Amino acid sequence: MRISTLVYSIRQGLKNIRRNKLFSIASIGTIAACVFLLGIFYAIVTNFTHIVDKAEEQVAVTVFFQKGSTDEQIKAIGEQIKENDNVSDITYTSAEEAWDWFSKDYFGDRIELAEGYKDDNPLANSASYTVYLKDIEKQDEVVDYLKSIEGIRDVNYSESTADTLSDFGKLAGYISVGIIIILLAVGIFLISNT
Repeated sequence: MRISTLVYSIRQGLKNIRRNKLFSIASIGTIAACVFLLGIFYAIVTNFTHIVDKAEEQVAVTVFFQKGSTDEQIKAIGEQIKENDNVSDITYTSAEEAWDWFSKDYFGDRIELAEGYKDDNPLANSASYTVYLKDIEKQDEVVDYLKSIEGIRDVNYSESTADTLSDFGKLAGYISVGIIIILLAVGIFLISNT
């Protein structure tokens, strides 16, 4: 396109805007409204997706050890767990920490009631690793791997929570893509008509 043609087109566009002020304002308003709605919806979808992703990161698998496991065996189990590609992080909780948390949660402000168990920890065999996953959809695969490690007594996990979050994330993604496509189509239709 030559510069003279571009200048002519701009000049004619400005003349038409002056001649048809009401129609021009309607066109600009329609375009602005479509862009605004698309931006608002995109922001909502992005925040919602971020919330679902954060919720998925908090879902964890808890691993308990065989009775009488030594600190060396527990560390070796931790190293084996870290080797799995689907594991993002692990946190160790000793039996004493587990009892402290439980007693604070159970007894609340009346912590003196827990003093009767000071020398006899009811959670003596409750040392555990909390295993966080990179991808919640791989939970069953990670659980099978953990159950195969020697020295692990029990693996606690919530299959329904993982499935629900995973399905919810997919559903939200499909709905958001569908609504964005509909808003784009409505925007293009309105812009082409005005």
